[in-house]
Amino acid sequence: MVTGFNDAFMEKLLAPFLWPGAKAKDSTAMTVFKPPRNSQIRLDNDASATFTLSDGRKLGYAQYGSLTEGTRTFFYLHGHPGSRLEAAWFEELCQRLGARVIGVDRFGVGLSSPHPKGTLLDHAKDVEELAKHLGLASYGVLGISGGGPYALACAASMPPDKLKCVSIVTGMGPADIGFRGAILPLYLGFTFVYPYFPGLVKWYWRRWEPVGRLDLTDEQRLQLILERLGKSKLHPRDRETLDEGVLRMHVRSTRECFSQGFDAVAQDARLMTSKWGFRVEDIREDLEVQLWYGTQDTNIPLRHGEGIAAKLGGRAKLRVEDETHGSMQIRYLEEIVESLVARL
Repeated sequence: MVTGFNDAFMEKLLAPFLWPGAKAKDSTAMTVFKPPRNSQIRLDNDASATFTLSDGRKLGYAQYGSLTEGTRTFFYLHGHPGSRLEAAWFEELCQRLGARVIGVDRFGVGLSSPHPKGTLLDHAKDVEELAKHLGLASYGVLGISGGGPYALACAASMPPDKLKCVSIVTGMGPADIGFRGAILPLYLGFTFVYPYFPGLVKWYWRRWEPVGRLDLTDEQRLQLILERLGKSKLHPRDRETLDEGVLRMHVRSTRECFSQGFDAVAQDARLMTSKWGFRVEDIREDLEVQLWYGTQDTNIPLRHGEGIAAKLGGRAKLRVEDETHGSMQIRYLEEIVESLVARL
């Protein structure tokens, strides 16, 4: 395990790879990006609760949308980094559809207890146990970005009479697909750093990324993000679709993610990019898995959607659009959720 990095040295060393063309702690004047959208997404903690699992750990979750008994329900498996609070993004849409979404914290995130030896399949068992606790007769699963591996773990292990549908949006697939097509920092990170160097992962999120700066207010963290966006070469799709409300939600959600420290994000990184403990090919044949990917995605390249689809064969329904990682999620949000809920 790599620990004990000198922050100043690491920033000088890695700046050219993490943010090409930028200087570490650049204090020069920056153009602040103004997102064209500003959705109103709730940021409070009122929808959250905890459940005590059979082994004594706590599982944090939050429910949004229509909460009446018998409502069509799906679990939302958050991005990396993220937390249960991301599920608030779907609240208004779920209310309109008469559906419920339940966001679940992963190991050591937010309200969930740490589980250092936990696996992707262990998290799927936690979600299954929560579903039983809530008395759900059936349900679906939606995983976005870093939630993709966890959604596939659910597909591989949850009871057929309970799990009715799975949707994955710009989600990471097994590491053997490879990360060609990702921008250089992510290619290096996913291929070499995430699986093997947890200390460097923690340093990166604690010191380099604005969302990890817990010494700042959420407003200050948001401002740092907007400054970075202002000096970056944004893809036209992102320039058209970036949503300040979604960014505020991300800032709030990541504060929750890091509330117990940075061990959880390092564990999450390792689990996503190491051997999963199951084969995608072995997911049951009667379960359709919807896959939503963008040709312009340089975070999780299209090859991951295509690779997952190839492993699933006829079980996969791959939808490809001319979108980026973020614009795919924002532009197709309603269609993604409507399609998922229709299968419940």
